[in-house]
Amino acid sequence: MMANPHRRSGARGNAHRRPVVLAAVSLLTLFVLTACGGGEGGGDRPSVADIEDQIAKSSGEQVTEEQSACLARTYYESDLSDEAVRLLVESEDVAEISPEDLSEADQKASKELYDPLVKCLTPAE
Repeated sequence: MMANPHRRSGARGNAHRRPVVLAAVSLLTLFVLTACGGGEGGGDRPSVADIEDQIAKSSGEQVTEEQSACLARTYYESDLSDEAVRLLVESEDVAEISPEDLSEADQKASKELYDPLVKCLTPAE
């Protein structure tokens, strides 16, 4: 019996994408855990471009421009407070933001972001 060549190439393709997906999920976890609210200050929500700039700065070459744009739009349109999004954008090192700083509303909004953010980072088939 002959092996299905399409199946074999699909499996090989998945193996090549695995490191990209793992890096993307790591980045996603970082942003979900660090999108904190409850900060001081007022003002408007940072723009999609501001959010995208921070994602590009924080992720290096781990995400594509398309993924970065999708992530930025997702954060901008989310239920996270303006303060939470501003904290993400203005942080020197998002890894140093403590998840315990999340307000209850931002904790809930952060959890709801997981699936949409994973979708942004999942390579197109």
